[in-house]
Order: sequence, then C-alpha cells, then structure tokens
Amino acid sequence: GAARAGRSWRQKLSFLPLLLRLIAIALVVTALARPQKGLEQVRDSNEGIAIEMVVDRSGSMEQQMVFDGQRMNRLEVVKKVFAQFVLGNGEKLKGRPNDLIGLVSVAHYPESTCPLTLAHGTLPRFIETVQLPRTRDEDGTAIGDAIALAAAHSEQAEDEMKRQSPDRADSYKPKRKVTILLTDGEQTRGKRTPPAGDALAKDWDSKIYLSRV
Repeated sequence: GAARAGRSWRQKLSFLPLLLRLIAIALVVTALARPQKGLEQVRDSNEGIAIEMVVDRSGSMEQQMVFDGQRMNRLEVVKKVFAQFVLGNGEKLKGRPNDLIGLVSVAHYPESTCPLTLAHGTLPRFIETVQLPRTRDEDGTAIGDAIALAAAHSEQAEDEMKRQSPDRADSYKPKRKVTILLTDGEQTRGKRTPPAGDALAKDWDSKIYLSRV
C-alpha cells in the first residue's frame, strides 16, 4: 500500500535533497518503462509515460528552507523542482519530452490543476497558480483523495490524447502510468485513506512514488 511505499522511499531517499530524490525517481521510472540494452538509449516519440504530479499546497508548505542558495518556502521549492523535472535543468534532469504530464494540487481537497499534456511549455504557468491556503477551512492534506484523483486522470490518458492531439491519439500509447506525490506531511483530511487511494491506483495499473520535501 501507499504507507509501505512511503516508508520504503523515506528509508532509502530521506537523506537526499528533494531534487536528488526526484532524479532517483525519474531514473527508476525510466528504467521500468524503457528497458535498455547496454548503454544504448532508444526514444520512441510515440511512446512515453503518463505522469501525474501531486503537489501538497497545505499550510505547512509555508515553512522556510534553503534551495540553490536562496531562502524560500517549501511550496516555492516544489514549484522550481517541478519545472526542472518536466523541462530539464541542463544537468542531471533531462526533462520528460515524450511523457504526458499532469498536475494535481491538494490541501483540504485535491484539485485538477492541469490535465495530462505533451505541451510542457504550459506547465510552468499552471504550477504558478498553485498557492498556499488562504483560510483555515481550506487547509489540510487529503493525500488519499489526491492519489485517487491522479490515478483516475492516468486511467484516462488515452482519452486525453484523443482530445488534445487527435492526429497522434491512435499512435501514442503510454507504457506506464505513474503518480509522484510531493508532500511534507501526513494525511489530515479527505474521504479516502492513502492505502485506499493506492489500492484504487493499483486497480488502474498506476504506480505511486512518494517524495518528502
């Protein structure tokens, strides 16, 4: 379940900064979805991964930290790392040009911030719309519901391709469906528990990765 997966990733990656953890997840996802022979890398523009990024925007994400030599809150750090994960940073992260990327933000309840898309140039604008809660009633962390919503979007990846790019829809097939959860806390809100959300994701053949900020 999600709890087991979360503990496993925390144990293995908790000592790493967020950016390095995402690099590690990116490598794992790529290795699982695109087997390689020796050092040869094969990229098929008609095959990729459907990746739903779930960003925690709860009040605790206002806590300050240092990233790239600058002091900023955790949500600002996640926004920067999200952009680097999607578009690349010229170093370890090469970007995800062949992958469908979508964005779900979550506080008291999850929201579909951006549908799965190959038009990655639009994603930085969407991530900038994600803001900390404005009221106490808006605050909280509905992790289970967010996982379930992200998995539901991944399940509709082929339909989303038909809607956005009908000329490519018949040839483009996601090889794997993945949800990456970026959070600094535990479940405090929501109808579904994280294990319940994880079980639903498994029913739809979507794998969950957790990265703590």
